[in-house]
Amino acid sequence: MARQRKNPWTAAALAIIPGCGHFYLGHNLKGVALLVSIGGFQLFDTGLDLTGIGALLGVPLELGPGALWLYSIVDAYRTAKHMEGDSPASAGA
Repeated sequence: MARQRKNPWTAAALAIIPGCGHFYLGHNLKGVALLVSIGGFQLFDTGLDLTGIGALLGVPLELGPGALWLYSIVDAYRTAKHMEGDSPASAGA
């Protein structure tokens, strides 16, 4: 059974919401992992922002979920491109 082609730009656009681009591609486990990790990181960071520790570590902790979010967008695009190259239609062309 042939896999349906997925548009890399659609995957990247959907990945703006963490995990959605990977759900679109059928990589559900990776989508859940990104959604939970980015969401958990944000909740942890928000909790620290309410303490004195957050005043000292606030900026570095903001970079973590932001970097992971950007990674998820790029990874969704690259995964869709890789899937596009593996399709049987491109092998016969």
